[in-house]
Amino acid sequence: MTHMLRSTSSLPLVLALLAPRAALAQEQAVLAEPAQLLVRLCADCHDGEAAERGLDLLALTAESNAQDPLASTRLALAVQRLRSRTMPPPDEAQPSDAERHALITYLAARAPEVEGERLATLRRLTRVQIERSVRDLFGLAWSASELLPEDATAHGFPGIGDVQNLSPLHFEKLLEAADSIAALVLSNTAARALVFEDDAPLAMHLPVFLARVWRRPVGSREAASFAESFEELRSAGVPRATVERGLLRAIFASPHFLYRVEVGRAEAPAELTAHELAARLSFLLRSSTPDEELRARADDGSLLRREVLVAEALRLVRLDGARRFAEDFAAQWLSLRDVLQANADFRRYPQIWNGALRPALLEQGLRFCSAIVEENRSVLELLDSDSTFVDATLAKHYGLPPIEGGFQRVALPDRTRGGVLGMGAVLFSTSYPLRTSPVRRGKWILEKLLDAPPPPPPANVTALPPDDQQPDGLTLRQRLERHRQERACAGCHVQMDSLGFALENYDVLGLWRDQVNGAPVDALGTLIDGTPVDGPLALREELLRRSDEFVRAFAKNLLVAGIGREMTLRDEPALAAIVAQTRSSGDRFSALLEAVVTSPLFTRRDPGAP
Repeated sequence: MTHMLRSTSSLPLVLALLAPRAALAQEQAVLAEPAQLLVRLCADCHDGEAAERGLDLLALTAESNAQDPLASTRLALAVQRLRSRTMPPPDEAQPSDAERHALITYLAARAPEVEGERLATLRRLTRVQIERSVRDLFGLAWSASELLPEDATAHGFPGIGDVQNLSPLHFEKLLEAADSIAALVLSNTAARALVFEDDAPLAMHLPVFLARVWRRPVGSREAASFAESFEELRSAGVPRATVERGLLRAIFASPHFLYRVEVGRAEAPAELTAHELAARLSFLLRSSTPDEELRARADDGSLLRREVLVAEALRLVRLDGARRFAEDFAAQWLSLRDVLQANADFRRYPQIWNGALRPALLEQGLRFCSAIVEENRSVLELLDSDSTFVDATLAKHYGLPPIEGGFQRVALPDRTRGGVLGMGAVLFSTSYPLRTSPVRRGKWILEKLLDAPPPPPPANVTALPPDDQQPDGLTLRQRLERHRQERACAGCHVQMDSLGFALENYDVLGLWRDQVNGAPVDALGTLIDGTPVDGPLALREELLRRSDEFVRAFAKNLLVAGIGREMTLRDEPALAAIVAQTRSSGDRFSALLEAVVTSPLFTRRDPGAP
């Protein structure tokens, strides 16, 4: 009996010791398949000393490559080639989509981990984030456009610390902006009362105000220095209005307000604090400081629980019908605002005289993106949908049945207008004034929807004519075929042109057409992997077939905007997990958002730390 008791009591310990080994064996079994795929699909060209372009993939994926300083660059090239479907070459055996994704994740997981590589650079608030923070803190409208320079962008978004240089002039502008905010607050009785109560000592309620503005707990000692300076100046006879304005200017010019500081928890620096996580969440979904409810979840620490984090994310993004999310994230990701600067030759496209057209095209995109979030629809509706949003201007523009009043959802008679590829905001902004551009449109699809951007064009690239009506009589397709004969151009154009040609039924302004310059529209293209795509409906089907890539592109852009850095190879396995979780839940927006905000990529300050 004693022996039985000892054996039984030690069973949990034995299981605990064996569990890691079992998990390791399972992981090795899972990874064996992509390893075999690598041998089957890539070894003929990328193995040994004679490997093509020196890219020995079998050596790169061996354990001995862990300290190879060039491994990450070479593996990144291989992943880029797999994602763009230029590897394996079209004349070789092709992996299935699932096999291709498995290979990408397998190669990415073998990139060496570089300490601190996945830490985001300190980020300064953008103009929009400062404006929205002032509005949400005080209920006052304040504009930064006249005071602060435009924000630099990187990886598709503003507010990326890597490109936020601070010149002496910019520093002076930030001080002017802080003074302008201070003056605005003091001019409003209700707003001023949030900071100054004439009958109460400043030191009593200043910590609460600073915590709201600086997005973190502020102790009485830290606030005391402001209160002491305030009282000293008042005692010296400085007018109260002057001292109040100076105090507010100092608060809003402080790095604690202007910068999003992430230092991690004292006991675990790689982990975000609850308040740092709250700021990430709020600035991603609202472009603003955390509201009172979110701050309460950060104050009591409950935001660190998965279910609370998910609930707060869904609450925040829908606060205003997802309008801010559409304006500040979706419009930036899909470049929807580019339509406001797009132009067309008025002699060929007289509709451009309608001053309501460009704003209506932008509004259509914003309302469509908002509805996907607000109604928790499938994110794949961005690729294909049986309805859209139009007002009277757009109904007439697209040839849809006339409507009365402002914007409303309308059922589409066919799929030619479904999703973003049927929207004038995308089609117009990727055209030239006198002709469409299959190159621009194909590049937009690769960059925005598939996250497979082509390399930049060579410096001496030959420019195509700005008009598709030329004396030589060549069509745009014929001209591009000549262009692809230039060796430096062929590699990129073979990826872009076929995608863009599938949209040739849409003219410069996004109107449907069956002829171009008197000839039938030729919307046939052959993708780099040999897949024929004839027209916009076939293109939609092809993109839906590559839904995993689209969901990954959506998730990656959310993470870049939320974290403030580009994704690295080491992030690919976590991205793959987000895609799998989203797809298993029917591709609903709520599933994608939950997978993103609960991923270690979002919840950890340094995902690469042990």
